[in-house]
Amino acid sequence: MNLPTDSASPPSGAHPQRPQFVYVKIPVVKDAADPFHWREDEIDQVLSDKGIGSVIGWGSSLGTVLQDGSREIAFTRIDINVTDLTMARALLQTTLPALEAPSGTEIHYTIEQQNLEDVLTPSGWLLAQPVFGLRHGLGLTRR
Repeated sequence: MNLPTDSASPPSGAHPQRPQFVYVKIPVVKDAADPFHWREDEIDQVLSDKGIGSVIGWGSSLGTVLQDGSREIAFTRIDINVTDLTMARALLQTTLPALEAPSGTEIHYTIEQQNLEDVLTPSGWLLAQPVFGLRHGLGLTRR
């Protein structure tokens, strides 16, 4: 008896790719906040539709301390697990601008133990930029 197979499943005997952690940082633009976090749902749907990943969490991060001691939300971070990094990056590079992600949006990932990021600029994506310094919370310094 032949059973239908799921095209997203690996062939019999093949090992599925181990999920890889990726995160997206979206700067918060003043007066353009996303109170319903609809981007996370859209990103999850796009990755799920291709069978290559899913959003595993999200949150907001605070910026620097202001003169009055308060801190505004600086960016939204979206945590993602993917099984095909190349395809996931391509999908995110198309999806994020369509979801009105502003310039300065970053896609963070690791290749061969090197922390890299793709950065959205007004003229397009800067790809595979090395990540250095404390601004990314990695505790790394430029050599």
